[in-house]
Amino acid sequence: MDKKMPKISKATMSRYPIYLKALRKMQHEGKEVFLSSELYEATGIQDTTIRRDFTYLSKTENLGRRGKGYDVKHLIDIFNEVLGLGLHEPIILIGVGNLGSAILKYNRWQYTVGQIVCAFDLDPNKMGERFGVKLYNIDDLEGNFPKGCKIAILAISQNVQETVNRLMDLGIKGIVDFTHTHFTVRPGVEVQTVDVVVAIQELAIKMHLNDEAEEEL
Repeated sequence: MDKKMPKISKATMSRYPIYLKALRKMQHEGKEVFLSSELYEATGIQDTTIRRDFTYLSKTENLGRRGKGYDVKHLIDIFNEVLGLGLHEPIILIGVGNLGSAILKYNRWQYTVGQIVCAFDLDPNKMGERFGVKLYNIDDLEGNFPKGCKIAILAISQNVQETVNRLMDLGIKGIVDFTHTHFTVRPGVEVQTVDVVVAIQELAIKMHLNDEAEEEL
């Protein structure tokens, strides 16, 4: 009887993309085998935690060999399967203002999660190409929507809900939200909101708690 795999916790799943990012960088640098201690140096995650997280990845094989380490490509393939996101995942960008342009400039995300294959904007003066990415008018979204695309980055301030509805009709299942605008999505569509203000507030709280802990020592 096959050994039943324990359920992967949210904390462990949240670390998998960090491992994948580091492994993609290793692969790009030509590295074929790595030790958990080397992954610790790249990620700051303790090697004991890394080894424990890896035990959830396979119930039929020992992924690493003591003293010899893990195979970079093999682990990348496993993470791609677990996370459902490969290097060539097509991503679209909606909104090419200051923020959208900055996102385009740093396309390919350090060889980790795919690349932006095209972008859309309201301004007809922005049509053409920027940083090697085709730019289309948002009115032509349906006609230029890339086949197989499931992820959209939203960096607009107008017609947000209408745009989200159009994206969902086209098959978008995941939205990275920079809009700071409330919108609703259908069941099965995930939204990851990026809010710098909230991030700074959370950072300030952590700093305050650290100060309190030091005062108690």
